[in-house]
Amino acid sequence: MYEDIKVVSFDLDGVLYDGKSASYPVAKAVGLEKEFLAILKHNAENQVSMEAAIIEGAKIWAGIPVRGELDHIIETLPLMKGAEETVATLKEWDYLVGCISSGVSQFFLSPLQKRLNLDFAYSNILSESDGVHDGFVSYIMGGPQKAETIQRYLADNSMRPSNLASIGDGENDIDIFKVSRLSIAFNPDSGRVSEAASLTIRSKDLRSVLPHFIRDI
Repeated sequence: MYEDIKVVSFDLDGVLYDGKSASYPVAKAVGLEKEFLAILKHNAENQVSMEAAIIEGAKIWAGIPVRGELDHIIETLPLMKGAEETVATLKEWDYLVGCISSGVSQFFLSPLQKRLNLDFAYSNILSESDGVHDGFVSYIMGGPQKAETIQRYLADNSMRPSNLASIGDGENDIDIFKVSRLSIAFNPDSGRVSEAASLTIRSKDLRSVLPHFIRDI
């Protein structure tokens, strides 16, 4: 057990969300499925960097409204089994719980934060003009940025990395693992992710992480 932990940071895709890309159902719902899949195929075939993939992915959202018109889609997305209970339980145990994602943007995480009652939620930031996305990215949440973001959050709340647990599945989570007291590779994408983590869990139920946390009595 890790008694000093006070903050738990989750990744989204493959962890809180049961799937590789939580953005895909949204793209499909607004008629952008073909464009979305084309970009995924291009990125895979050309082995583009995460930064380049985020920049390319932002282009398809140009013209999509910013202020809440898609919230109803995000509020009904299929989460990982046990995700809602896991977050609620950790909060009942007095942990601060949030999400840091490289796979979505701020318009996505806002309704998700409300849905799960998260204490914090950070992601890529798409730029906008006249109430719609303009196809560009203002801030890229890559692996190093995940680590920087959570360290700022800890500092702002008078805490240190020794108070942090992080849960992720991708190589872009390795940086945040390095600054965490406890890091959990949840169904990791590669051996590098598992090697970087304190422990590995292979499960389709997010409640599997709960035995590694202490209930506040």
